[in-house]
Amino acid sequence: MKTERKKVLQIIWFENIKIAFQSILSNKMRSLLTMLGIIIGISSVISIVSIGDSMKGVMDDIYKDVGKNRAYLYINNIEDFRSTDFFSFEDLDILKERFNNKIIYICPSESLRSDVTVNKNTIKLKMTCVDSDYDKVQEVKMLYGRMINKGDVDRKSKVIVLEQAAAMKLFKKENVIGKSIRIKIDNVLEDLMIVGVYKIDQSPILSLLQGQSVYEESYIPYTMAFPSYYGFYGLDIFVNEKLSVSSVGDEVVSYIANMKHRVPENYWFYTAEEDQASANSVVGGLSVAVAAIAAISLVVGGIGIMNIMLVSVTERTREIGIKKALGARTKDVLFQFLIESATLSAIGGIVGTVTGIGLVMLGGSLISIPIVVNPASILIAVIFSMVIGVFFGYYPAKKAAKSDPIDALRYE
Repeated sequence: MKTERKKVLQIIWFENIKIAFQSILSNKMRSLLTMLGIIIGISSVISIVSIGDSMKGVMDDIYKDVGKNRAYLYINNIEDFRSTDFFSFEDLDILKERFNNKIIYICPSESLRSDVTVNKNTIKLKMTCVDSDYDKVQEVKMLYGRMINKGDVDRKSKVIVLEQAAAMKLFKKENVIGKSIRIKIDNVLEDLMIVGVYKIDQSPILSLLQGQSVYEESYIPYTMAFPSYYGFYGLDIFVNEKLSVSSVGDEVVSYIANMKHRVPENYWFYTAEEDQASANSVVGGLSVAVAAIAAISLVVGGIGIMNIMLVSVTERTREIGIKKALGARTKDVLFQFLIESATLSAIGGIVGTVTGIGLVMLGGSLISIPIVVNPASILIAVIFSMVIGVFFGYYPAKKAAKSDPIDALRYE
């Protein structure tokens, strides 16, 4: 008995879906225009959600290169400021010794800028001050020569490692090991010998996010760039990856505050992970806000479905009357029109999904970023479009189901 009932229900489902498709195909242009709102809404929502997920992936890659175990320590909110509040060379040595198992790299967070001219070729050069072993905590793709080493730092050697683009602009070639450039440090001209040339691999989207810089990149030993009595405002720190960055940061801040006779609130320990969380939060918030605005078009599409279903009910009044006269129940007629509106909306949802994914893939290929399409968002989009169809198709279906068969048969 149950098997026979199940077969009957399957036949009813099949017949109603068949009728729905026949109705849609009999009015192709009207059906297409009706689905347009759903198509635009679904494709917009999927595109925006996918772009948001893809941007989060890009952010993850950026901070993966930066280092999730990276942090910065700055002086913060000191009213009665003293020169001893700065971080000295001696402070760095003390921190290295005190936290030698917890901090794998520590260096002043400093950089210098200078115009450099070689054979009438002039560039603006940014010189990032680094300690030895910087290339062990950050990937530096050396093309020629070597990176800054311990000997350079200890001897305060006047050396520099140039980025590939800087070498090309100054010397018109990449391999410039052993050549010198003249830069200005603290208003004094210094001749620095080039000991290495490296390459920066940067994705187009990262370049777009960071903008076009007027400065070329390079590295110099931090000890060479500043006199021994110099005080630094901030420190660049890499924590042992096996340890919690925040926990080590609390220890470092407490130790420095005690050493400087200050309170921990006078120092700010800021992690790259916190920066990433803030960036992801902004991207996620914008994605949700724009997706919510785009979803309004789904409501407009739903109203379009309601309108076309009301027209369909009016056009098929006589057909409804014949069906009811032949024994069709109210719920049978209601079910038929609900299936039709849901089918119309579902087709729009599927077309919108394909369109949205296609647009995102095309955009991703143009700007060379990996696209993330969440299968859950596709499933939700299609189901939501069907719900929209059922919701806005209910009133016309109810109206058709409640029509009087005698009045319907008299309708011309």
